[in-house]
Amino acid sequence: MSSVLQTVLDVFRQAWGAIAFVMVAMASLGMLVHVLRTVSASTIGARTWVYESIAAIGTIFVLILVAFLGIPPLVRAVTDVVPRSPSCGSLASVSGPISELGMFASGVLVAIVSLRMLLAFARALGGAAVGGSTEISGAVIEAIEALAGMLLLAVIVPLVTAFFGFCR
Repeated sequence: MSSVLQTVLDVFRQAWGAIAFVMVAMASLGMLVHVLRTVSASTIGARTWVYESIAAIGTIFVLILVAFLGIPPLVRAVTDVVPRSPSCGSLASVSGPISELGMFASGVLVAIVSLRMLLAFARALGGAAVGGSTEISGAVIEAIEALAGMLLLAVIVPLVTAFFGFCR
């Protein structure tokens, strides 16, 4: 089961890297577009377009900072809360397939939540890069939903294992 978990986590790590690369490319191109739009708008004297472009550049910068400096520490912090094994006390109290399945589920859950949060910010960044609505609030709400679901699972898994009598 451990090798399967490592394979799945490797796939999610590669997906994280691909999404991060796409986000950096979108941010670079989006900032370039908005810098060019700012220069052209200031040339023709359209102050409103200049302000909108400067705000979009700031939005792209903030989204990149939050995505790369905010999501990894949040995922690490919540990962420490999610149980590694469906045990009542120490990790050694339960062994066997139930313990391995719990470790597999918690590892996959953390990977899915981190990818979901990164995708939410990638969608918001894509909107900001093309000059559309950024919907930053939607990205933040989706990230909070994912974290809340992970924390709720951290409470439910020990209760279910105790209810079914897997604890010793």
